[in-house]
Amino acid sequence: MQAHRKRPLTISEILDWATRWKETTGRWPTRNSGAIPGSHGETWSAVDSALRAGLRDLPAGSSIARLITEKYGARNVRDLPRLTEPCILAWADSHYRRTGKWPYADSGMIPDSGGEKWLLIDNALRRGLRGLPGGSSLPKLLALHRGVRNRKGLPKLTEEQILAWADAHHERTGRRPNNHSGHITDAPGETWSAINYALQCGKRGLPGGRTLASLLDEAGHRTFRSMP
Repeated sequence: MQAHRKRPLTISEILDWATRWKETTGRWPTRNSGAIPGSHGETWSAVDSALRAGLRDLPAGSSIARLITEKYGARNVRDLPRLTEPCILAWADSHYRRTGKWPYADSGMIPDSGGEKWLLIDNALRRGLRGLPGGSSLPKLLALHRGVRNRKGLPKLTEEQILAWADAHHERTGRRPNNHSGHITDAPGETWSAINYALQCGKRGLPGGRTLASLLDEAGHRTFRSMP
């Protein structure tokens, strides 16, 4: 007995089913979406297989995801476009112009990017996905190409460098720096509060257990001994 041959399918009816599915569920269908309502027994898995293999009078080489992407611009998570660092930097520049801040992984959606999110960009940079080499991150990329301070990759500190900054501060202001002296003019991005924290907690290559005040007191430097 000859097996029952399934009827031919057309691209237009598949798209019609997909549109009704989106209107009903709020999501585009995938090959795992189960039965197709109003299709007389069709499933999205069977339709996807037919699109891929060129069965039931359909052209081969497509899929549910590709068809919807081509016709409606829906994002196909299994066939995302390649990324480049210049493109990511252009999105970051646009974000900065719009918000006055550089983006980070939790900055949400990227306008005019086709559905990209900063979290996915950061992940691709770290793992080497979508044509990127890997081993980077959004903070590292911005630090390298835009000079943005990377809080997780701050440079090492030495007590000698801190004392030199303190000398310069005293020469400029006539006063000894303290925890509340604000930004360090000679070290863009640094603050005396952050220096004091690093000295106390042993961060950024410092041994810990000190404060800015105790470092200046113990430096044995006559300039600091005479500071007010």
